[in-house]
Amino acid sequence: MPKYLQIISKVRIGERVLIALILFYAGLVLCLPVPPTEEVALLYPWWAKPIGIGKIYLQELLFISWVFIYGRRFLVWGILNSGVPTRQTALLLIILALWCGLVSLTAPLPWLDIGRTFRLLLNVLLLLAVVRWSYQMNNFPIEMLILGFFVGTIINLILSFQYPLVVYGMMRLSGQNTPGVVMGVAVHLTAWLFFHNSNWLLKVFSLLFAFVFFISCIFSYSRIGWFAAGTGLIVWGYILFIAKPKQQSQLRSLNKLRIILTPLLVLGLVSFFVSPIGQQGVQQIQALVQQKISQQGESNSIRWAYVTGTAEILLQHPLGVGYSGFYDAILATETYRDGKSAEEVSMVEANPHASFLWYASAGGIPGAFLSLVLFIMLINSMQIGLKSSLGQPGRILFIFLAPVYLVIGMTVPYLFNSIILIVPAAIAAGWGLSMRESKMMFLHRHPHKMAANIIIKSRNA
Repeated sequence: MPKYLQIISKVRIGERVLIALILFYAGLVLCLPVPPTEEVALLYPWWAKPIGIGKIYLQELLFISWVFIYGRRFLVWGILNSGVPTRQTALLLIILALWCGLVSLTAPLPWLDIGRTFRLLLNVLLLLAVVRWSYQMNNFPIEMLILGFFVGTIINLILSFQYPLVVYGMMRLSGQNTPGVVMGVAVHLTAWLFFHNSNWLLKVFSLLFAFVFFISCIFSYSRIGWFAAGTGLIVWGYILFIAKPKQQSQLRSLNKLRIILTPLLVLGLVSFFVSPIGQQGVQQIQALVQQKISQQGESNSIRWAYVTGTAEILLQHPLGVGYSGFYDAILATETYRDGKSAEEVSMVEANPHASFLWYASAGGIPGAFLSLVLFIMLINSMQIGLKSSLGQPGRILFIFLAPVYLVIGMTVPYLFNSIILIVPAAIAAGWGLSMRESKMMFLHRHPHKMAANIIIKSRNA
C-alpha cells in the first residue's frame, strides 16, 4: 500500500456511513426536479428540494465534516507530496479557483463569487478524497453515487407526473440540462459498475438502473442528455455482448450471465415494441425528437452568440471580468445589442452557458487556458484509471464517455463546480491505483514472474 494511503487506512463504520451519505446525496440532488415556475416550486414537498444552508448543500456540509473528522491529515499530505493520483490536477484546479476568485473581487457581487470560489476549492479536496475512497472500498463509492442518481430520478419522475410540464401536448421531465445530462452520464457509470464487479445481484441492479436512467433521460428534452444516453447505450451493448474482462473467472461469470440475459433482453424488447404501450411510447419519443430538431436552429444560434459575445469580452478584458461581472460585460457587447444573444435578466444568474466560456469570461485568457488544461488532465486521469483497472474494455468505455464530457464543457456551466466529472474521474483513478498496487505486490511476492515480465517488455521494446 502506498505510504500516503496508510494515513487512517482502515475505514471505520462511522466514516463509511458518512462517505455513503456524501456520495448518495451528491448524486440525488443533481437529479431532483427543476420546477418550471415559482408557483410549482411551492407545491413541491421538502424531500424534492435541495437541502442545505443558503447556497451550501447538504453533501457539501457532510463533506466538510468528513474533512475535519477523518480526512484533514490525508488531504494535507496528498496536496503537499508528489505521486498522489490526481494531485497535479488538484493543484491546477486550485490555481483556476484562486485566479478566477481574485479577478472576481473586482466584480459587482464579490461575496457571491467567493462562494463560487469556495465550491471549486472544495472540489479539489473531493477529487483527492474520492481517489482514496475508491482505493480503499473499491466499488462502494460508485454504488452510493449511482444509488443517489437513481433515487433522485425516481423523485423527479414522481413530481413530473404529479405536476406535469406539458409543451406542445407532450409531457417532459421537470428539468432539462441538469437532470437530463446527469441521467445520461449515469447510463455510462452503471456500465462501469456492471463490468467492474463480479456480484450477480449488483450486475442485475446496474442493468435495471441503466434502463430507468435511459428512459428518464429521453423525456428530459436535453440534446446533451440524449447524446450521453445514446453513447451509454452503445457502451452497454459492447459490455453485454463483446467485452472480455481481464480475469478468466470474471469472463466465465459474464459469459454465464450473457446466456441468461441475451434471450431475456431480446424477448423483452420485442414484447415492448409490439405492445400498444411500447408503440405509444416510441411515438412520443419520436415527437419529442422532432420538436427538438425543429427548434435546434434557434438554440444553436444563441449558443454561438455566447461564443462571439465571450470573445468580445476577452478582447476588451483579457484578464477577465469575474463571475458576476459577466452580466455587465455581455450587455456591453455588439452581439447582445444586436439581439443575437439570449436576454439576460439577472446579474446573479447570468452566465455564458458553457464551462469553458464561463471561466474564460471570469478569468480572461489565463482562465480559458487553465480550464482547457484542467479538462485534459481530468479526462486523462479517467483514461489511465479505466485502462489500468479494466484493460482494453476500459479504453472503449473511456472513448465513448470522453466526447460526452467535451460537449458538456461546451454547453453547460457546471463541469468543474459540480461532481459530474470530478467524482467519476477520481473513481477511475482510484480503481487504477488499486490495480497497479495489486500487480506490484504480486510481482514482489513472486520475483521470478517479475523477471519474466521484464524480459517480455524488453523483447517487445
